[in-house]
Amino acid sequence: MTGTPRIKSRDERTQELLWWIVEATSRTTGEEFFNSLVRSLAVALDLKYVFITECLDQPVTRVRTLARWNGSGLAQNVEYNLAGQPCEETIRDNRVCFYPDRLADVFESKRGTDRVSYCGIPILDSSGQRVIGHFAFFDDKQMESAVFENPIFHIFASRAAAEVQRKRAEADSHRRLQLLAHANRVGTAGELASAIAHEVNQPLTAITTYAQAALRVIEGDLRMPVGVVDALKGIAAQAGRAADITRRLRSFVRDTEPHMEAVDLTVAAGNAVAMMEAEARERRIGLHLQTGGAPLMVNADALQVEQVLINLLRNAFDAQAGMHGARIDLACSLIPGAAEVEVCDNGPGIPADTAVRVFDAFYTTKPSGVGIGLALSRTIAQAFGGSLVLDSGHAPGARFVLRLPLLAR
Repeated sequence: MTGTPRIKSRDERTQELLWWIVEATSRTTGEEFFNSLVRSLAVALDLKYVFITECLDQPVTRVRTLARWNGSGLAQNVEYNLAGQPCEETIRDNRVCFYPDRLADVFESKRGTDRVSYCGIPILDSSGQRVIGHFAFFDDKQMESAVFENPIFHIFASRAAAEVQRKRAEADSHRRLQLLAHANRVGTAGELASAIAHEVNQPLTAITTYAQAALRVIEGDLRMPVGVVDALKGIAAQAGRAADITRRLRSFVRDTEPHMEAVDLTVAAGNAVAMMEAEARERRIGLHLQTGGAPLMVNADALQVEQVLINLLRNAFDAQAGMHGARIDLACSLIPGAAEVEVCDNGPGIPADTAVRVFDAFYTTKPSGVGIGLALSRTIAQAFGGSLVLDSGHAPGARFVLRLPLLAR
């Protein structure tokens, strides 16, 4: 005699659904995996909001969603600050955080929303020590803690961690390929620039020689029309200046080891400005240098210091592209124990969400950028015992400060 089939409990049905999700997502990767997982969890657990994030910085202040279920379907991914959010506890404390109800009473950021309950589960890297993302579950009704205590959630977290790390490794590999290609182009351009500078320097030397010879012939000759001597002096001076620029260009593109020496920071700033003056005129950007007159001696590699300043100037040029009244000011100054150069522009400034990442390697907001300029510049400054910082409180525009310790007397 066949008995009446036993009706499965809610916990048993949930267990079966979770195992089904494990099986259903085991053969997917990347975006498909994340989307499938949040969709399945939202439907299976009858939750209104489910998303998976990855951390964007260390210490973690911002995250980006990798997949987001928003009520009735998949929604566009977003970045957001953790401050004041329940997600902050999950990531900061590296623990499961559960608020079964009255979420708005604890977190002001949730007041006026329909989010009543929350559960957050951290996602850890392969060492099991560092949080690299998290699961976030929100609902408009009270939650039961039992479902999130199920060991299967450890499987979800481990699988998500592996996928986040695989995604990052893939992205890093792609960036390195881009960087190698860019480095190859830069190297080729550097060789061409050096060769051109060498060839141009010869006729410039000849121009200077002929102008000086002509001056010697006509100086003191009262029959010479007014202005001829001054014109020849101008030709000789400008040819000499052009030759000096080409020599600096050849030195700048030459691949050499850092050469530590006593460097006058005001001279380095002047050289950087001289190399960028032509581009500034072409872009109709005012470029102004204030040195104060006194030498500011530091122990550094002059060419690398110039490279840092040129990187900052190029970024300021790009930030003000096409802007009327664009202006960049460089100011060299002495502070206790150190010398500094500040580079200020009057452009649109740097948004807060970008400011926290501007020194990250491979991070860029430029369509054709690689994202290594500021990261490399900061590394150079730190190698000389100094720093490169963004003054986030400066307005309007952006202000970067290169600070290097004074040379010991």
